[in-house]
Formats: sequence, C-alpha cells, structure tokens
Amino acid sequence: MSGATIYEAPRPAEKAGETVVTSTCGHNCGGRCVVNAHVVDGKIARISTDARRWDPDHPPLPACARGVGQIERVYHPDRLKYPMRRTGPRGSGEFERISWDEALDTVAREMLRVRDQYGNAAILDGSRSGSTSSLHGRNAAKRFLHMFGGCTNLWSNMSCEAEVFAIRHTFGHDINYKAAGREPTDYVNSKLILMWGWSPGDGTFGTGTMPYLKWAKENGTRIICVDPRRTRTSKQLTDEHIFIRPSTDAAALIAMAQVIVAEGLHDAAFCQRYVQGFDEATLPPEAPAGSSYLSYLMGDTDGVVKSPEWASPITGIPAETIRQLAIDFATSKPAAIHGGYAPGRTAFGEQFHRAAYALAAMTGSIGTPGGNAGPSNGATGRAGIKMLPAGKNPIDSEVATPFLGDLLLKGKAGGFPADIKLIYSSGGDLFNQCSNASKLAKALDNVEFIVGQDHFLTPTTRHADILLPATTFWERNDVHTPWAGAGHYGIFMQQAIKPMYECRNDMDIYADLAQRVGINGYSLQSEEAWLRELTEDAVDDFDAFREQGVARMPKPDDAVAFAKQIRDPENHKFATPSGKIEIYSSFLGENPDPYGLGEITPIPTWVPHADLPDDAAYPLRLCSPKSRARTHSIHGNQPQLAKVDPDDVWMHPADAEARGIAQGDKVRVFNTYGATSLAARVTEDVALGVVSINEGAWFTPDADGTDMSGCANAVTADTVAPSGAMTYNTNFVQVSAVDRASDGVLIA
Repeated sequence: MSGATIYEAPRPAEKAGETVVTSTCGHNCGGRCVVNAHVVDGKIARISTDARRWDPDHPPLPACARGVGQIERVYHPDRLKYPMRRTGPRGSGEFERISWDEALDTVAREMLRVRDQYGNAAILDGSRSGSTSSLHGRNAAKRFLHMFGGCTNLWSNMSCEAEVFAIRHTFGHDINYKAAGREPTDYVNSKLILMWGWSPGDGTFGTGTMPYLKWAKENGTRIICVDPRRTRTSKQLTDEHIFIRPSTDAAALIAMAQVIVAEGLHDAAFCQRYVQGFDEATLPPEAPAGSSYLSYLMGDTDGVVKSPEWASPITGIPAETIRQLAIDFATSKPAAIHGGYAPGRTAFGEQFHRAAYALAAMTGSIGTPGGNAGPSNGATGRAGIKMLPAGKNPIDSEVATPFLGDLLLKGKAGGFPADIKLIYSSGGDLFNQCSNASKLAKALDNVEFIVGQDHFLTPTTRHADILLPATTFWERNDVHTPWAGAGHYGIFMQQAIKPMYECRNDMDIYADLAQRVGINGYSLQSEEAWLRELTEDAVDDFDAFREQGVARMPKPDDAVAFAKQIRDPENHKFATPSGKIEIYSSFLGENPDPYGLGEITPIPTWVPHADLPDDAAYPLRLCSPKSRARTHSIHGNQPQLAKVDPDDVWMHPADAEARGIAQGDKVRVFNTYGATSLAARVTEDVALGVVSINEGAWFTPDADGTDMSGCANAVTADTVAPSGAMTYNTNFVQVSAVDRASDGVLIA
C-alpha cells in the first residue's frame, strides 16, 4: 500500500446549543456508514449522515433508513432499562426488576454451579452479531467465556458457511473469505457483471457498492441478475433478469460451464497454468482417471452431459437462456461473477459457490482487473484494525449451528459433546434466527439457566432467567470497519450520550462478572487504551481519528483478490495443497466427508435433493431474503422503520389465483415445521412456484403455535449442508387464504 491516512469529519457544522458526533451502526448489516448524532441537552435530537456528493475517487459514506432509524431504536419505550429476573414461565415475558449486584451475583453463582456440576461444555455461547464492533462486540463475550474455562461453541457461520468452506477448498485454507473478492472501485473495469443471488440494493454489501455499480453501468458495463426474485438491485441496474428456482443454482452454473467448453470458449492456457482438475491433464497424480471437471461436464463417467437441456427442468430456466448466458459470460472480457450468500444457504450450498469459482477460473477471470474470483465480498479485510482478542477456547466442544435445536433437545444422548445447562446470550437472537423456531422454543426444558444481555426483550431474551440491559453504540466508544471487506477506512464510534437508565457497557459487565467468578486480567485497560491498541497497526494518529471520526487508509496495490498469484505464480502461490486454484480439491479427494455431515465431491457437482417426503402437500419453494427495514432481527420492533419494507409474502399471480388469494389478503404459510401468518403481495417479481418472506421478523406464536408476525424461521427446516451451512433456502411450504369473517383458515 502507498499514500497516507486521511482523517475527515463527514458531518455538518454544529448549530447553537448542539453537539454533533460521528459514529456508525454497530450491527451486521452489510454496510459501514456514517451516522451523526445531533445532541441537544444530553439527548439525540436527530441523526444526519454523510451528505457529500458522490465521487468515485473519494466516495461519501451515507447511511440507509436503518441508520437514520437508530433514533427510534435508542429511545424505544421497550428498551431494557434495569436488570430483571424471570418470575413467570419461561417464554412468558414476565420479569421483575432487581439490582445489578443481585443480577451479577446470580449469574456468577449459576455459572460456577454449572461448571462445577457439569463441566464447561455444558455452557453454550449463544452470543452473535448484535454488535460487531472491535471492542464491545461478540469477542467480549467469547473472551469472558474462554477465560472462564471454555464453552460449547456453535461453529458454522449462519450467513455464509458454504462460501467460507468453498473459498478454503478452492483458493486456500488461510484465505479470509471477506478478502477473496474485489473492491467496488473495480466494477467499472468489467464488460459484464453477473449478479447471482446478490442484491446489494437490499442487503447493502458495502456502503459504496450500489453507487459503484451505477457508475459501472453508466460507463457501459452490462449487468445481468439471476435470482428467484426481481430485486431492488435488479430493477435499478440490470439489463436482464433471469428467474431461477431456489436451491438449484449449482445446476445452472454447471450447465454454463458445459456450454463454454463445448464451444471452446474456455481459457485453456489459464487452466493449464493456474488450475488443478479442470481436465485430466491437470488432475493431481492421486486422483482417479475420469475425475476431472471436464469429464463430469461432458458426461464421460456417468453418461449424462450437463447441458442446458439437462439443467432446464431442474432450474426452471429455459435451455436457450442458459446457453446464451454462458456464451455472453465467456466472450465478454473481462467478465465478473458475484455470488451472493443466499444460494449457499441450501442443502448442498457449497457446490453453488465452488461451481461459481470454477466458472471464473475456466474463463480466466480470476486475479485480473474487471474480473472476479466469484465471491461478492471485497479484497481488503479489516484494513489492519483488530478485534478484542478472545483467546482460544480451552475445550474442544463445537457444534454446527443448524443443530442447535437437536443439541438442546438431545445433548449427549444424541451424540453431541454435552448436555447444555446454561446459555449466555449477548447480542444474539438465536431463537429467532436459527431454523425451526418452534422447535427451539420447545427445546429448553433441560436448560437450567439462561442469561440475556441485550437492548430489548427479543424472542430469545424473553426466555432468559436474568436480563442484563446493555448500552447501544450511542452510549459508549468503539471502532468499526467495512463489513464486506470492501473499502479502506475505519469509523470511530464516538459516544454521543450517557448510558441510559441502568444500562451498562458489555466490557464492564464482563469485567464485573470476571471478578465474581475468579478471573484475573479480563480487562486491564481503559476503553480508550483498548481502542488505541486495536487500531495501532492501521491508524497513525489516534487523536485525529477520534476527533474527526473517519480514517481513510491507503488503497492496496490491487483491487482484485489473487492478483499477485496470477501476476507472479512462482513467488505467490495459492495456499492450497497444489499451490493452484483447485477445481479438484486435493483435500476433499482424500477427505470426502470432512465434518461427518455428508460427502462432498472433490469437483463441483449437482447433487439432486428431493423435496420433502410429502412435497405434494407443500409444493411452493420458500426463500427468505434480507429486509431493508431490519438488520437480521435488529429493528424488528420499530413500526416507523418497518414502513420502509413491509413484511408480506410474495406470490406469483398464477400461484395466488390457484389458491383464491388476492393482493393484501391475510394468508397462512405452513409446512411440517410450523406456520406463520401475514399479508400476501401478488407480484410477477417472484418466480412461478416460489414464495418469498423477508427474514428477521420476531417470532410471535399464538396459543396454537402459529407465528403471527411473518417470521420466516417458523417454517424453515433445521437441516444442515455437508459443509455445515444453514439451509434456509431449501424449503417447501403451502399457502392458504384466511377467512376474513372468522379469521380461520379457509377449507377447500
């Protein structure tokens, strides 16, 4: 990197009687934007953002509606104000106020009891991404639990474990998945951008992503979107939208690859030099004959040519559309494929990502300006800013996240490492965000104690025994960096107001608990000292950073990942066993079932997966995209912000007509896992046979167990992909109208 760090204050001048401080939302939203608090008489009067005009060389960092909506959140009447103790049945939401000393003494006593009686593996870290900043984030909880002797950890990334897995086995195990894509500044260099299950206009995916895509389009870049829904991004940017059935993406990509090789459009020289396993000549010596990707595509071993005609009935895409898409991608040099996370949240989601990376490799698109390796993240990671060190978990007790319900229900009897007796949930709404919400709510009989450390009585914390009210990011200092590994900046999260009510900072809560359970050295520094240490490798003037708010770091030498490996392969090899891009994974060739969750072929393949056993009863495929009104479940209780993206179920007109459903009708979406009720949106913006419900609405079951808020996870299966990934988008439901007169389900 070259150049100097630039410090800037992207906020308006203060008016008489107000103080303006800069921060950023500390949530897992996909952006990292400027939010400025205008403080009058110790209270945030309004929120502004970065209002500078867009400049591709020095882009502003404007916030979306969620950032401005933080004022509704921080002053929400339902904020947890005081420590509370459960008085009613678990899940009833009945609590009484207690003192901090009583609350912390109780938590410490229960933690010591469970550790002594059952061992550390009986403690589950239920914390997640409610706060993702450097200091007061999930690492604060992990640091405490690790110093306490360890805990059972849910190891798989709920958003993108399939991508994490695919990157490791294609490009190398030491690759940061958030630094395996390219910077938005490079979009303009592409002749064609293929957005596959990726909608930054809905899920953000980097504060500057949409402006840079618009800039690319203005400069002649063609953009094509493949998605079950015509997304906000697609409507604004794309030249063509291709509808696809959820959970069939790998088949379409494989068919595209078959067309490219059949037409001789692949980059043979690139494959020969940089790729393992594209054809028989580039297979490793230990690989069986006929196990190359080319052999699979052409049906040499199984007799099935993976042609567009083969893929069309699987994907719902016309064969000619697949063929033309393949030709366009291979002949538009340079072209870039951006694979989103959603197609990887499927039964064999790792194969989608691996097939996307294979397509990028065989067309020579990796490591070159205007090309991309296949991920939709950036290429820089955290720009040198560190996280609070969590230390190593002293015990080896890990469970894939999709198994949470089974872990709680079955424990050791089900083959899991422990019977969970205590859950510590800090900033994690797992009972809402994991699949099969009804099962999770019923799986807590054996859990003896739950700690809920959060801002609200969420679907998770309402099951807690002790509630600990935490501060929001407005009430403390912290530091944050771009979420998607895109951009080269940090934002100082300046405290705007004093902690409200009796809320306390996460670090302070853990420090007090540490003293009570006999931990020495949890936090030997002040908040400022920690932040100086965590930023010392990236920020050369901490005082200027704190005062100004934003630090722009020097840009990297390359805007695309793996440019060094392609430019100088002798001195910069890929971190794989072969030193090359591995379409054929040497590791998977020797270890086809790495997690005991099912075999994964050494090359990308289409793995047919049946619908539910009673799929005739549940014929519609459900997908659950991001809401522009929420960050996962955060903001799920804000009625004003909810107007930005109302919760409803998208249905194709033909599917709605067949069920007697009209626009705005209240409907019931159901399957064997549960049911949810919400309004119907009848639209041609969703594929035939597909329904769509935004993820993150708060699970609110009625007396019969039907969710009344449109929670997608009321009807998602708690199954797991072989890579450990969640399978939210391999899901099948039925939809029926609800009788307006009796509010009961219509019986056909």
